[in-house]
Amino acid sequence: MTPFSYSAFLARWTKRFDPDYAWLSSAGSLKPKNSQIHNDFKLLTELDTQSFDRECRLLRNRIQAGLIYRLLSGKDQFNDTVCITTCLAEAALEASINHHKRLLDHQFGKPADPRFSVIGMGKLGGLELNLSSDIDIFCIFGAEGETAGPRVREHSEYFRHLTQKMAKSLDQHTADGFVARVDQRLRPWGTAGQLAIPLNACEDYYQIHGREWERFALLKARPVAGSIELGIDLLDRLKPFIFRKYPDFTVFESIRDLKLKIEAEVRRNGRETDVKIGRGGIREIEFIIQALQLLRGGQIPALQVTGFLSALEEISTQNIINRVDLTMLRDDYLWLRNVEHVIQARDDRQTQTIPEDNGPLASMLGFSSAHEFERQRKEVTSRVRATFFEFMRIQKSNDVYVQTVRIDVQDLLRAFQDEPGCKRMESVTRSRLIKLLTQIGPELSEKPIIVTERMIRFVRSCSRRSVYFSLLSENPATRLKMLNLLERSSWITERLIEMPALLDELLTLNADDAILTSNQIRQELTMRLQRLDLDDLERFAETLVQFARGLAFRVAVFEVRSEISLMKVSDQLTWIAEAIISEVLQFAYQEAVKKHGRPKIASDNSQLFGLSILAYGKLGGLEMNYDSDLDLVFVHQIDEDTLTDGDHPIEGGLFVNRLVRRIISVLETRTRFGKLYNIDTRLRPSGRSGLMVVSDKAIEKYLDESAWTWELQAFVRARPIAGDDNLRHYLDQLRKKILTRKRDNKALKYEVVSMREKMRTHLSRTRLDNSFGLKHDSGGIVDIEFMVQYKVLANAARHSDLAVFTDNIRQLEALARAGCIENGDAEVLKSAYIKYRALYHEAILADRNDRVDQIIIEDERLKVESFWERWMSL
Repeated sequence: MTPFSYSAFLARWTKRFDPDYAWLSSAGSLKPKNSQIHNDFKLLTELDTQSFDRECRLLRNRIQAGLIYRLLSGKDQFNDTVCITTCLAEAALEASINHHKRLLDHQFGKPADPRFSVIGMGKLGGLELNLSSDIDIFCIFGAEGETAGPRVREHSEYFRHLTQKMAKSLDQHTADGFVARVDQRLRPWGTAGQLAIPLNACEDYYQIHGREWERFALLKARPVAGSIELGIDLLDRLKPFIFRKYPDFTVFESIRDLKLKIEAEVRRNGRETDVKIGRGGIREIEFIIQALQLLRGGQIPALQVTGFLSALEEISTQNIINRVDLTMLRDDYLWLRNVEHVIQARDDRQTQTIPEDNGPLASMLGFSSAHEFERQRKEVTSRVRATFFEFMRIQKSNDVYVQTVRIDVQDLLRAFQDEPGCKRMESVTRSRLIKLLTQIGPELSEKPIIVTERMIRFVRSCSRRSVYFSLLSENPATRLKMLNLLERSSWITERLIEMPALLDELLTLNADDAILTSNQIRQELTMRLQRLDLDDLERFAETLVQFARGLAFRVAVFEVRSEISLMKVSDQLTWIAEAIISEVLQFAYQEAVKKHGRPKIASDNSQLFGLSILAYGKLGGLEMNYDSDLDLVFVHQIDEDTLTDGDHPIEGGLFVNRLVRRIISVLETRTRFGKLYNIDTRLRPSGRSGLMVVSDKAIEKYLDESAWTWELQAFVRARPIAGDDNLRHYLDQLRKKILTRKRDNKALKYEVVSMREKMRTHLSRTRLDNSFGLKHDSGGIVDIEFMVQYKVLANAARHSDLAVFTDNIRQLEALARAGCIENGDAEVLKSAYIKYRALYHEAILADRNDRVDQIIIEDERLKVESFWERWMSL
């Protein structure tokens, strides 16, 4: 097989640019000098941006064609490929910085402190970029200040523009392809953080907020473009964070956690044959070396190098691991990296998965058959896996089960094994299943029979992914956690059956994970998304669903085990939804901009989207539960009549409407794991008859002049949760303005009571069976919410602090502080509200409706009804 018959990218490029192979047979067959690559990119910086972007892509593709040709022809060795690929990325970054800095200096003037540095992470930082890799970077600048003019800008804005434009010139896909896929999600605070931050702020972040996984990421950090001196200064300051003064054995636990999460990703996405993150892959070898760097780097400065092979050589020199083992690791690493490069050479794609038809790959690698290649691959990965297990001291369970199995459990398990689906299983899968059922029988015998029924349903749901059978067999502690949860919650059971990958959450679950901050949730989502091709909507949506369900599952486990309070549960579920919505907004916006260009923002102060998302209801009130819909209203500041600035321009009004519909579509996309959320937009001005997205002025006019009382009640719980920062501030101020308007309280009370009576007529139920509907029955949740909303609307004109909070509990506290209700009354209503919601969560987790035995809440019901009588009587 020739390089041209194997590589579709090479075949396309030669057909278009080198049909007679004149270049490839001469200059292209020779390894280029780094200085030449830098000079070629440097010559493009004076062009206009459109020409610069195009010429950079053409230059990159020519260098890439030479790389692939020499790799597949055997002319280049591993070091040649990674050095040239790294140099290509560095030269492109430097050229893009210089090109856009020249234009920004003309527009805004030079910054008072012009220092700007691009920090390369991962393979870029380690000088070992693979053939078709993302480049992981984050950007810093010297210090805060201003530009010299003519249009003065603060440094933070100037360098944000520079970072955005630099990245866009490299990673935007055009008809000519791309230069490099730029990934900036490893920056401080992830996607929630600034694109470029000052040196001191970056140092503060890592010293105060840096997480363990970020130590691993910074091992390969290296300034790659811009001010190298500034980057070196930062990394020197961060050495105490990365490298501990004394041996730090916590790195082993950190690697175990990271490895478990990676293996969970492998199982979720069926990537067992991935040469990077699959079992016995590249990542396991890297973990061994990185662990030793973090463990001993503080005492042995020679280990503080960014490259893998350099670190391995230093470990050998220091006699930390014997040379025989290190030689084997090095050889296996290089073999796997070569396989990785040849996989990527086929179509210039960042993938490490062995193709199903691996015959061409095997042939290109010099094997006589696919079978011979597969035999060699299994030898290498088995050897790597064994070394990794030994290094990490991971022991498989060899527990022997001698307990008896209860007859009814035995009957169900035997019946399940006799099902046609079980009998049709491949021999390996069936043997794993039998082993698991043999182990689990005695454990099920100690539980109610319904747990066996639920366990069988779970096993049936993952019969095609027998890796989960092995996972349960090898982790008895996880197995017992699972059985306890199956016994206590049908909601958790159903989630596991829908998505067996949630089982991975039980592997690393501990009390320290019970409560995550909003920012930690966003960072965790960033980690999940950082390696995705964001052009792949299906993978993007699936990853979001897996993430949201995984964290909700985690929260549910803690709630069932009484390890987290109701208020914390709601916070977690609310923050998960906010993180998801923020990512979907960014995804949809970038997709729309890529197609149509950017719209004109009506407000010159707007910094991001010109769009903000208002959350109402449970999301707005920070009271999300496990089955909450999302009540959303979309508000924009986009000039509706002006065309966008792209190659296929459309009017701003059409742009924002398409954008919002895309956001809703993604949030409601049904994946093989289910969908994210149900979206309800009926609270927008004029309801179903109104526009899907409204301008800031239109919503203000509607709320000022036309809103019904029930819409003002809903607005009491509204808050902006995503999008344009300035527009979010405007909406906060608008809410305060509307809520603090003076009202006719008698008319207000009449409208609130009338609406409540209509709801009771349609939704409440006569208590004939001694049960009580927690939400809609008289004396229930809705009565408390209506009373709070009435009190806020009636008193906010005199007490503006009532317009600060959106959740019922803090609104009750604010009403008490303002003297609008007695402190004791607030405590009684808070207690009743929390009890009702806790019972409502119990009902969801047990898959029951919201009706409870009246005797359980009789005291609360009577007190709430008495407050309604006192406060709401007409």
